Amino acid sequence: MAIGVSRGREALAVSGVFTCLATLVTAVRIYTRAYMVKQVGADDWTILISLSFSWAFFGLFVGETAYLMGEHYDQIPPQILKKQMICFWASVPIYQASLITTKASILLQYKRVFSTPRMRLACYCLLGFLGVWGTWTFVSAWLNCVPVAKFWNDSLDGYCLDKKALWFSNSAIHIFTDILLLLFPMPVLKKLQLPSRQKLALMGIFALGAFVLVTSILRLQSLLLVSDSKDTTYDNVGAATWSAVECNVAIICACLPATRAFISKLIPRIFSTGKSNNTSNLYNQGPRSRSANLTGFQASVAAGKPEPANYSLGTFSRKPENEPPTIAPGDIKVTTIVSQESVTSPVEEYSSLKGLIRD
Repeated sequence: MAIGVSRGREALAVSGVFTCLATLVTAVRIYTRAYMVKQVGADDWTILISLSFSWAFFGLFVGETAYLMGEHYDQIPPQILKKQMICFWASVPIYQASLITTKASILLQYKRVFSTPRMRLACYCLLGFLGVWGTWTFVSAWLNCVPVAKFWNDSLDGYCLDKKALWFSNSAIHIFTDILLLLFPMPVLKKLQLPSRQKLALMGIFALGAFVLVTSILRLQSLLLVSDSKDTTYDNVGAATWSAVECNVAIICACLPATRAFISKLIPRIFSTGKSNNTSNLYNQGPRSRSANLTGFQASVAAGKPEPANYSLGTFSRKPENEPPTIAPGDIKVTTIVSQESVTSPVEEYSSLKGLIRD
């Protein structure tokens, strides 16, 4: 077996392992959200889109390997080289699409979890930035050369963007957004009115995004190697491998916070305080939906009066319960209606951390 072919297959094996891990963690997330918490949101659908892009990237990785990625440039037949370069060209926008949708899923999750006005506004601003920049990265990757075929056939007349400048600028922005997403929830998490162990566990889960930052930096180093290489088919293995790892590690890190209810059911001590039986039971029993059959319940505006009552603010005289109220023109009838249908524990799936945050 040729050394180059062996390098390509080893890289393909690494890509396959991380893609399968991302799929497994995503499946746990969807199970947690759909069956345990019963609150599937936009962030969950977005991560599924990202996972589909990751699998598409893996399929193109298989194509590149089949067409001798990892072999030296001068040892690849021209027709095989052309097919490899077409797979490489198609993989770049798919890689970008996977990362952008993963970041969008993280922001949508932040918007759902930290539902304070400032956080929601910040999330919308970052989502808008991702939308504009993500469109640019996707389109510029597809139309890196005009005509497109010039990407794999340099003898054609046309124009190509500076690949090195494009790749490095996009990687720099990816690293910048990774840092933003890593630091984004920390100030809010510090303000949570939770015991220290629970708070640290939550911060630890969100801080796992640091792994994405590390893979982004390592990929940047591999891009530097391939951008200056005269034997790109041989040296592209590292960049392709780190691209696959980065996409899937990002998906894994985006899914872990949403699997907290599943993790706390498997390992309840992680999120229990060990100090209060009531709090411990709340965490150990797993997600649940507690309903109070209070729909249509009417509470008196008078303090401590549970029975329904009507008041005429003109005379403010209380009417007997069995006597129909008499409302004179200009009087205002005040009726307070309290309705509660279903309350899901905010601690189980972050559905309302706003109530736990100190002003």
